[in-house]
Amino acid sequence: MSAGESDVLNPVDIELMIRKFSNEIAKGVAVVSRAHADAKRTAREYDVAFARAYMVHSGPSHEKKYQAEIATEQERMNADVAEVAFRHAERQMKALETQLSSAQTISKSVNQMYGATASGRG
Repeated sequence: MSAGESDVLNPVDIELMIRKFSNEIAKGVAVVSRAHADAKRTAREYDVAFARAYMVHSGPSHEKKYQAEIATEQERMNADVAEVAFRHAERQMKALETQLSSAQTISKSVNQMYGATASGRG
């Protein structure tokens, strides 16, 4: 549910928004955790591949380093992609948390408005 700038909201609408954002945040925790685990795994794979490539090449250390970087280009790319996905998942989570906070602020305002007009009092 999304409300436009001119939509009049009632407490039920806002409660549904809050519940929606809360549920999305709960699901997002697993998404962020998986993305973080993937980023860690691919970084570890890159580190191990780099070390192996470095040790295999014979020659001066600066040459070994460059050869290892060339040999592990795909692993480095995989690690970079996984890191970007993880950061994106974190940003999405932050956006959901901000939306939840906004909905809670709107809820307080609407509840104060209803309280000021004595709506719902018997």
